[in-house]
Amino acid sequence: MTIQFLQTAYDRLATVFDGALSPREEISFADWLPKNVKLVDGPNAGELWNADGAPYLVEIARCLSDDHPCTEVSIRKSEQSGASILGLAWCLYIADCEPANTLYATPGIEFLRDLNNAKLQPMIEAWQKHTRRDGIGNNRPPVIYPLARTVAGSTTFEKVFAGGRLWLANAHSVMDMSGKTAKKGVRDEFSKWQNIPGFGDPDTLFKGRFTAFRRRKNFKILNISTPEVDTGDASGDTEGHCRITLKFERGDQRYWNCLCPECRKFFVHRFERFQIDEKRPHRSVYLCDCGHSVSESERVDAVRAGLWVPESRDDEFERQPSFHIDAFISLMMSYEAIAEDYLGSRKSETAKKDFSTLKMGRAYRFRGDAPDHMRLFERREDYRRGHVPPPALLLAIAADVQKTGIYYEVLAVAPNRESWVIDADFLPGTTTDHDDGAFLALTELYHRSWPDAYDSKRRPDTFVVDANYNTGAVKTWTRMHPGTQAVIGRDGWGRPPLSAATPQDIDYRGKTIKGGATVRFVGTWPLKSTFYAYVSLVAKADGSAIVYPVGYCHFGQFQDEAYFKQITSEHLVEQKKGGKSAKVRKQQVWDVRAKGLDNHYLDCRIYNMAALDAYFASFTADDWALLASERGIPEDLRKPDLFSPRAFQRGADMVTGEVPIETPKADDPWARLAEMNRGI
Repeated sequence: MTIQFLQTAYDRLATVFDGALSPREEISFADWLPKNVKLVDGPNAGELWNADGAPYLVEIARCLSDDHPCTEVSIRKSEQSGASILGLAWCLYIADCEPANTLYATPGIEFLRDLNNAKLQPMIEAWQKHTRRDGIGNNRPPVIYPLARTVAGSTTFEKVFAGGRLWLANAHSVMDMSGKTAKKGVRDEFSKWQNIPGFGDPDTLFKGRFTAFRRRKNFKILNISTPEVDTGDASGDTEGHCRITLKFERGDQRYWNCLCPECRKFFVHRFERFQIDEKRPHRSVYLCDCGHSVSESERVDAVRAGLWVPESRDDEFERQPSFHIDAFISLMMSYEAIAEDYLGSRKSETAKKDFSTLKMGRAYRFRGDAPDHMRLFERREDYRRGHVPPPALLLAIAADVQKTGIYYEVLAVAPNRESWVIDADFLPGTTTDHDDGAFLALTELYHRSWPDAYDSKRRPDTFVVDANYNTGAVKTWTRMHPGTQAVIGRDGWGRPPLSAATPQDIDYRGKTIKGGATVRFVGTWPLKSTFYAYVSLVAKADGSAIVYPVGYCHFGQFQDEAYFKQITSEHLVEQKKGGKSAKVRKQQVWDVRAKGLDNHYLDCRIYNMAALDAYFASFTADDWALLASERGIPEDLRKPDLFSPRAFQRGADMVTGEVPIETPKADDPWARLAEMNRGI
């Protein structure tokens, strides 16, 4: 029995030394991938990685091996492209074949924790089990040491292996980005990296970890990200640029060229040649330069037969490899899916941004050209002031508090984001006290009900008050009026339309008072771009009907010219930053068109849009149908089509700004809505 135990111990010891002392296999990352990496999620979970699913990743993998002379590789990508797995797989390859300290940085601790728990750690375990290097039974010991509380073991954010460590770092943490010397690194979701307050650009800290290897140029960094908003100038030397786009454009700019099945020539997908069938997206095709319509089934073969071609080669720059991956070449997407996503993106400027960045893999520049105020003034319609039009299911009120009074706007909105201003005015009076002056008139507005086309009275679904001025009075007033919210606008791109409520009232002990006043912050800049896109829309004739596009804005004859001057008072400009001794920087910002122009009604509209965003972000067709039922719309009119993006078509006699809109007859209150939806 003792002999058997000693023999077993000897075998185990021999296995350990065999794994530790055996020379490392010389194999490129591209060849190592399909033999070692098991997918841990998606439709092919549990299977080995295969180039057939992402043929465009093979050349990128070749650039990441030590024998390739580049020091940086950049991937500007769409979502669901498979490129993120490549970065994680590269970390495993480094531990196995090219051991070196590696820094993997992402924006935010929660992102980092999810990355480890859902992807990296399962990949490590699946890889070592597949290659029989998990230390179980007679298997060789693991390459990456198992999780342990001892100094020698791995942790959640530090993976230990012979010859190096893999650090998972929060790019927004100074401590995570300091005190390390790394030879290889990954900047993941690079475009989402933001300056660290008091410490500046986290990329400066990241690059500092590679200083020891910069003279010999034997370090290697992978930049990978979906792009974001780009507000920089054309030079590329100023702030505001999308980080991954700048890396891509300063690289050799490789695009995946697909093989046309008809002319046998290579082509790069360009969105303007994508032929979308709006009624039947599955029939959408790509029009090759030769005139052949490439179908979805042909696309798959065309992608697999493709190759990378750089568009920038010999010039004054030492260009590093940079790759563009979009939904057109992703084999997890299809022409049908791209067409559906594009059609859905037309509802707002923010949705267009998401389509550009997440599907097309391209940075987005918000548009900021407001139409001439007289053009909007001249298209006013003669509908009844203070009455909710038949298509509108939501009612929103926003107020902007100033020194001498309060501006407000009452907005009725349909499920397709079509809107009607049913009231807008100025309430004169002092605004110092919540129970005096203009606030008394605001209280009357708060208690008011609004008649609709179905002999019902509507109460506002949202009621927000700007707390940028006389903040204390606004907070007190909103606390005393249930259903209202104090809001404060915030400049900057990438902010959400409406933040979570932040408690404001504290007691003498410094603790939050339960049920006290709260404030929510509004991301104004993206919403302004969306609004100006909406007011630029025009109605179109479709046979005998007039179709109002998603987001179309209606205005009433009761609105004066001053209102339209205010809602068109701002535009996007390039603002310079820096003094004489500093490098001049530029970025796109919103500013008034001329000194002295008021923008209070514009603020009201932006706050109304922010308050209503939650409905449009979460409501399904069933939710809208239920709301329509609660609003008294008859069941025969509550159809799914009523809530489609092309809802509420009108007859030819209802051209906006030319023919008055009649009030529904009392004996048939739904006839008007039925007429408006005829032909849907």
